[in-house]
Amino acid sequence: MSVFSGRPAYLQIADDLRSQILEGALQADDKLPSEPALMDDYGVSRIVVRQALDVLRAEGLIVKQQGRGSFVRALVPPTKRVLGHLYNERPEGSPFAAVTSAGGQRPEWDYQSRKTAASKVIADRLGIAPGDPVMRTSYRFLADDEPVMLSTSFEPLAITGGTSIEQPESGTVTGVVPRFDQIGLHITHVKEDVNGRAARPYEAETLQVPQGVPVLVIERTYYVEDQPVETADIVVSSARYVLSYRLEIPPRT
Repeated sequence: MSVFSGRPAYLQIADDLRSQILEGALQADDKLPSEPALMDDYGVSRIVVRQALDVLRAEGLIVKQQGRGSFVRALVPPTKRVLGHLYNERPEGSPFAAVTSAGGQRPEWDYQSRKTAASKVIADRLGIAPGDPVMRTSYRFLADDEPVMLSTSFEPLAITGGTSIEQPESGTVTGVVPRFDQIGLHITHVKEDVNGRAARPYEAETLQVPQGVPVLVIERTYYVEDQPVETADIVVSSARYVLSYRLEIPPRT
């Protein structure tokens, strides 16, 4: 390819390589030509080639492997998280454990729980007053020893304080729905709001999020009728998960 004047050369090179990736000439896990080869192909300097590759990395299209070169990143996440599959039947344990085990992987998680005061944001989500006591639990979820999801949950101690489920992970039952069943509060529905944003440093490091790839943040709240009883912020890499929702349409009357 010849690089023409009128537009920065590194952007023209990025355009050409991007087209090859999106059109399938370069496919997932394919290695890009080396920097010297790209210099020869486009007739530009090494710095121009590196600028072009930086553009593609920032877009999440390629990843650099130290000592090996640059490779095309898979554009379709390997794992589909289907909301309907989580709640087709009333859970008897952790939905994460069930989904991960069904995929042939070993689920594990570590956590830290502590009592704290609800911020205004969390108070609004739980329908309580700012400053009210809540149990805050931070989770790191792993599949086959690899961190795949982060979560921070909040439960109002006005509901769980002094009960057998005050400490979310201290009993023999895991999972929000069966835990609340134990104290006679039967969750009726769950609401999820999903947003995308750039990964924060800890998230990028822990979940190994490639440069330029956003994370998906799921704001999940469990309800007993109209009363929120637990809310959580769940973070996954969009390089790993696609969120799939199945919504029932009421029949014609």
